[in-house]
Amino acid sequence: MPQRYYATVACPTCGTRFQTPIEQIMDVRVNPEVKNRLLSGSVNVALCPACGTGGMLNLPFIYHDPQREVALLYLPAEVGNTEVQRQQAAGRLTRQLMDSLPQEERKGYLFQPEVFLTLENLIKRVLELEGVTEEDLARSQQQRAFLDKFLSALEEDWPQLVAENEALFDENFFGMLQYTMQVIAMAGANGGDFGKVQKAFDYLVENTAIGRQLSRRNEALRTFSDNPDQNSLLEAMLAAPDDETLMVLVQSGISLMDYTFFQRLVNRIESTADPLEKARMVELRRKILEIRDALAEASEDVARARAELLEKLLNTEDPLKMARSYLSELDETFALVLRSEMMAARNRGDKQHLEALQRIANVINQVAEENMPGEVILARRLLMATDEQAQTLLQNNQHLLRPQFFQVP
Repeated sequence: MPQRYYATVACPTCGTRFQTPIEQIMDVRVNPEVKNRLLSGSVNVALCPACGTGGMLNLPFIYHDPQREVALLYLPAEVGNTEVQRQQAAGRLTRQLMDSLPQEERKGYLFQPEVFLTLENLIKRVLELEGVTEEDLARSQQQRAFLDKFLSALEEDWPQLVAENEALFDENFFGMLQYTMQVIAMAGANGGDFGKVQKAFDYLVENTAIGRQLSRRNEALRTFSDNPDQNSLLEAMLAAPDDETLMVLVQSGISLMDYTFFQRLVNRIESTADPLEKARMVELRRKILEIRDALAEASEDVARARAELLEKLLNTEDPLKMARSYLSELDETFALVLRSEMMAARNRGDKQHLEALQRIANVINQVAEENMPGEVILARRLLMATDEQAQTLLQNNQHLLRPQFFQVP
């Protein structure tokens, strides 16, 4: 199992000492979400479980984007008293990154990471790689400052703050707010802190244009997710407030979009008397077909990429490390490719290849379980166990038979 790291922190407000998880290796291929958290200044955030005081810890880390062959080392001035100590800290992080990768993935650029003394300059470098401008960065910083101000303000001041800062509200802002809620929930801080942030979130949803739009998007998505059939998919698409919502609905419901589905849509168009509404629905049909075709093409590209990943896993000397390095790509498409290959090997009687594929399947299962709570792992294993094996599993995992276990879906 990949090693997890923790730091012992003393709260600057109440003095409480507590342990908090920290990230030292930030690999965007393993976890694409780390890029957004880095850009929003939400890396290695600690939240005191006693008083709720929170903030970012100024700790070193290495940011790795293997697709761009870039390694960025954050080494703040506080690390080490001498240059030798700083070099040692840099060496440790570089070795940790190298050790997390299979041998064939250890390329030359990893030996000379770009070093940054300030987080601001590292973020600017990431933005440069992403094609994001200085103006985008400044806006993100303004949003973070406003969010901090809004959460600390009295509720009676909220209307004026919203009116004065209307230009700052967009999807990125609400993403920051939702992440703040997640940090508070994960840290187990007192319920009052979470309640205030939740109340602020609800207020901003109701009192900003983008908030109302996101609410309509969630409502449309919920229409389909609560009862996923052709009728609910069509109704959700008709109610979609923007193209982004429509894209998600097509992605989620593409398996339902057969001839019958499009015939339902055509019937709705033909039965509509209002010419403006009819034109809107004709345009909606065009967009749906366009998105579906683009997704089909992208799906073929993804399937080819997953087939290439499977070939890498079969040929590497360390499939476990490689699987961990490609964690975000071990998705449903990869599972489908793996199952198809296993079926083909079984049909042609290729026992050797089938055994190799089964070893990869076992590795993927191991990597998946490394990122699951114990209760979920136990539930998965019970589903695949015989009666005798299930009895042994239950006896050996009594500590997991808590209320959380019986809530596992």
